[in-house]
Amino acid sequence: MCLTAEALALFLNLLDPGLISSDAGRITVHATEGKAVWVLTEADGWCTMAPQIDRLARFD
Repeated sequence: MCLTAEALALFLNLLDPGLISSDAGRITVHATEGKAVWVLTEADGWCTMAPQIDRLARFD
């Protein structure tokens, strides 16, 4: 799943800032069920594999 910088900023503003850490080109949300890592890509904006990882974990 990918979001524009604006959409990701809106989402992150809803969260407790203590749950968010960032490095250059990478934002990590430390959720209760695990981490969601957002990576900046040139083509698509900010992308995460969290939905796919969650889906795979349910069937594991």
